[in-house]
Amino acid sequence: MDISVVYEFVTIAAALIGTYVKMNIEITKIKSRIFVLEQNNNEVTKMLQKLHEDLGEIKLLLARKQLDQ
Repeated sequence: MDISVVYEFVTIAAALIGTYVKMNIEITKIKSRIFVLEQNNNEVTKMLQKLHEDLGEIKLLLARKQLDQ
């Protein structure tokens, strides 16, 4: 094997390893963002459920107030 062929193989291997590392870093960032978004979504869902329950209670109170009049 010629020295230039070995140099080309080493260069290609280094590029492939660099690309692999970069993609793994990007995937890790995306996974962490997805986790944060899912946590925020769960919090919003809980708040909406609480709001729904409170609105139901307000409706009941308004209905009772109308019956008392």
